[in-house]
Amino acid sequence: MTKVMTAHQPNFMPYLGFFDKMSAINDEEVIGGYLEGMGMATPQDMDAGVFIIRDDAQYVPKEWHSRNRIRTHGGSKYLKVPVEKKMAPIREIKINPDGRIDNKVPWKKYHLREIDANYKKTPFFEEHYPGLEEIYSQEAELLVDFNMNIINWLADCFGIEADVVFFSDLPETATGETASETLARATEAVGADIYLSGAGGHGYLDLTPFEERGIPVIYQEYEHPVYQQRFPGFEPNLASIDALFNVGTFPMPVKEIQQVSPIRGGT
Repeated sequence: MTKVMTAHQPNFMPYLGFFDKMSAINDEEVIGGYLEGMGMATPQDMDAGVFIIRDDAQYVPKEWHSRNRIRTHGGSKYLKVPVEKKMAPIREIKINPDGRIDNKVPWKKYHLREIDANYKKTPFFEEHYPGLEEIYSQEAELLVDFNMNIINWLADCFGIEADVVFFSDLPETATGETASETLARATEAVGADIYLSGAGGHGYLDLTPFEERGIPVIYQEYEHPVYQQRFPGFEPNLASIDALFNVGTFPMPVKEIQQVSPIRGGT
């Protein structure tokens, strides 16, 4: 049985590439394409993959942990979740429930107002908006809880099923001395034998800890789909609600990988 693990930080309203990765870990055709490109046998049978939420990662204000973009008539604009300002893992970051936009509008009211104004005339707004509105009506003390409520809702709307595991729930042995060793150890901890990295992994992953454990590393190659948006001109890499309200489902299947980068000395 082949089992794939991937990992991602619990971002706010993630872009489509996040869900492309979530879908890929259970797609035998996609994983088979990666392995075939490495000269390895394609999987005859796959066990359910694991998607690890890196709630242990350091919160960074100007990353995507507490902000993302939606489409407007003028291009795009950020929606930001007000959070306490401190250096800590994402799992410890608290939402400021009284946060306001421009010191006037409560942040939740502002988010929903902007989403309504810019997406109300999209084809699938009425079908999906009530689910998002329900999430906003719930109280969430921690940013990770609020983000995960939206992530789980989006995955359900896109019809993506995955075994989601928080890194903080893994045994202490999953933490290594380096970031790359931690990912290799986490792959072992969930019983997976393949690690699917984001495309950025080419630039930062040290493959040695994976090689030592005989774990092949494959890289996501995500090509953003172009779909009909409400306003003229296409803006890519927005919050996934843009695709959901405009298209009604995941707008593109995980693309077949034509070229892959094998690990050094991989088996």
